[in-house]
Amino acid sequence: MTGTQRIKALVEGTPIDRTPIGGWYHMPLVDRNVTDFTRELIASTDINHWDFIKIMTNGHFYTEAYGGVIDFSKRYNQWNGVIRKYPIHTISDARTLPVLDIQNPVWQRELQILRTLKEHYQDTLPIVATIFNPLTAVQECAGCLDPVPMLHMMAEDPQALHHALEAMTQTNLIYLDALFAEGIDGIFLANQYSMSQLLTDAQYDEFCQPYEKRILEHCKGHTWFNMAHVHGSRNLRMDRYIAYEDDLLQALNWESCPVGVPEEEVASIADVRAKTKKILIAGFDQDHDLENADNDREAVKQVLKARYLEAKKENGSNRFVFAPGCCLAAGGSYLNVLLYEVVEELGYSNS
Repeated sequence: MTGTQRIKALVEGTPIDRTPIGGWYHMPLVDRNVTDFTRELIASTDINHWDFIKIMTNGHFYTEAYGGVIDFSKRYNQWNGVIRKYPIHTISDARTLPVLDIQNPVWQRELQILRTLKEHYQDTLPIVATIFNPLTAVQECAGCLDPVPMLHMMAEDPQALHHALEAMTQTNLIYLDALFAEGIDGIFLANQYSMSQLLTDAQYDEFCQPYEKRILEHCKGHTWFNMAHVHGSRNLRMDRYIAYEDDLLQALNWESCPVGVPEEEVASIADVRAKTKKILIAGFDQDHDLENADNDREAVKQVLKARYLEAKKENGSNRFVFAPGCCLAAGGSYLNVLLYEVVEELGYSNS
């Protein structure tokens, strides 16, 4: 089966030959160059036999699109650069944040990347585009990975934040329309406010979920493999994503077994499977399971085998995607190919 056939079989409930696999990592030295980035995406996908492509767009692409001043990373293993000037520096900036049109050079670059990948793979692999939900995207334009500016705005001028969220939502919808026209198969909808300790329920209900849901509703009828990246290692709002209708959201990706996190704070595969029939994209700890003090690939493989068997047991079958809960180490690793070796040995439906 091709990757598209495997993933569609999971969506449609038809038989699969083996468990699909996936992975993604930042490529900071090339991810702003269409030619080099698409070559690297193709190379990593093919070498590792991944069953779908998550376009690992530069992590600052919203800040870049909105005119932020950025010193981009010059190291292959460090995804983030230094933001010299954020697009949202004051409340006034949020209150006047514009809607960007599709001619923005960042959107045009990303569309060309998609176009090249679609031409190369000819629909044999699903391709999903990275989309930050509006609250996450606005945060990135105000403070990379830092929720404090958003929390201040929620308290000091919620209407200014609502304006920024609406502008970002409209910008995302315009971008999505162009992605649909190019044949995108789905989106990787990232939410950096998934951990319940970051926002109160009331804040989440007001500033996060309504805008995010509009993104998914806009995809209805245009995409078939939308995955939510429920970001964070503990106390995740998984029930919010489980509650989305299956025609809006088909798959969940999260850290199902983060090393060092108390069990009661982790959403295990068993916990999530008991509540939903959505595709689960999880199974190993990307920060620890590929590391070994002696650089011993067989030792790493044994860890991944154990992770796979536990995930399969918790899921109740091989019908899930064996993948990390977040991005793999920047620059990639030859050990990523072990995912393929594991499912080739253990993941077939008759095994």
